Amino acid sequence: MSARILVVDDSPTIRKVVCSILEASAFFAVPAQDGQEALELLVHQKVDLVLLDFVMPRMNGYQFCRELRAKEELKNLPVVLMSAKGDKIRGQFVQQTGAIDAITKPFDARGLVAVVEGALKKHGEGRGRPVPDAESMPFEENESGSMESLRPSRTSFSEDPGLRRAQAADEFGSALSRLITPELLKAPELADIADAVGDAVKRAITPESMGAMGTLLRALSFGDKTREVLAGDISVVSIAEVLQLLDLQRQSGALSMFTKHSEVTLHIQKGRVDFASSRGMRGEFLLGRYLVEIGAVTREELTNVLDHRSGNKRLLGELLVQLGMVTEDQVKRALSRQTSELLYEVVRWSAGRFAFTVHAENPAATKAALGMETGALVMEGFRRVDEWRLIEGSFDFDEVLYQDTVAIERLGEEANLTRQERHVLEAIDGERTIREIVDAMNISSFELCKILYQFLNSRLVRRKAAA
Repeated sequence: MSARILVVDDSPTIRKVVCSILEASAFFAVPAQDGQEALELLVHQKVDLVLLDFVMPRMNGYQFCRELRAKEELKNLPVVLMSAKGDKIRGQFVQQTGAIDAITKPFDARGLVAVVEGALKKHGEGRGRPVPDAESMPFEENESGSMESLRPSRTSFSEDPGLRRAQAADEFGSALSRLITPELLKAPELADIADAVGDAVKRAITPESMGAMGTLLRALSFGDKTREVLAGDISVVSIAEVLQLLDLQRQSGALSMFTKHSEVTLHIQKGRVDFASSRGMRGEFLLGRYLVEIGAVTREELTNVLDHRSGNKRLLGELLVQLGMVTEDQVKRALSRQTSELLYEVVRWSAGRFAFTVHAENPAATKAALGMETGALVMEGFRRVDEWRLIEGSFDFDEVLYQDTVAIERLGEEANLTRQERHVLEAIDGERTIREIVDAMNISSFELCKILYQFLNSRLVRRKAAA
């Protein structure tokens, strides 16, 4: 009997295309336009898998999963997330929602069918991720649907400055409307005017009002005495050059670097880096990973704290210190690792914008006061860029690798692998993708890819042929 797949997406076109692909592969597709309709369908219909869009009005993907996990008869139903932000949902929200896999839009027919078949097989063999209890999933989506809806939808903007400002205002107004509308829909008495309010917001955002709001946001973020004194294009002036200039002039302030999807801010005091904060970066750059890496907490202890963190607005490091689980010194060591890795990452960026703001206040940076020497960080960043050039393109993050047991046995004790290399080798099981291994291990994608590159060249592991 063909598996029944519930396809949940607010786009009629995507629903139609996905259902057609599934039906052409002998699956039975059941469409739903949002999470609320999907839950209503599940009352009367039994399905084997849910293909779930993550950003939807009325009830987004995270909210749907929370409601699903609260129903005893449905909580173990396997879910595959669909999103244009595949890296983000794979890294954070797959684990939070208990989804069995994720797929990035746009996808081709073969890729979609392969993910569905793989997810059904994993579920059937009991190899899915642990399903969280609904109580452990906070009502706040931790930047899931709402924050993702703020990402730019345009692939490019006009080169004409005037038109570009108008396009940017339109994009900002649309994003703000997407953020507000779902909140209005939660209140029955406001649901009827949600669309009208969203349209009014978009009309109110002009290039002039957006500029004024930008000034306000900078003041709120860094203090009302802030002043942007340096800005530019990373493709013209590299971040390494900007950091060297700030170091040479012993400047103090906040250096923000941003692309369409990510932002990293380095807080600098007299040329030295005191702290780094980020938005939209992969899960490997979260502080918790570094606390596990230095042995301050176990992965299980960290997961338990995060699962019960709902409503606590303290920074993770402060919370763990308050709970007596880590020391201030351990948090500082983890912050140093996190700051270094974020700086190494942005040194690699070849596109984006940067802005340096003086008189930028940040309590977390003041408390951390890492005082990291910029020159040494930049040099290490350059070294990593050179290594990335060697390994970049040698494999894809969605590839699956398997161990060559004959080669490993032949090498035996002569392999002389480090403890970290042995852990990576053990994680290669012929089933998980490279991306899934990165998410599961307490190691940066840079270090892991270096090890995989060495394994591939020495033939200890091989690529698994696509199905």
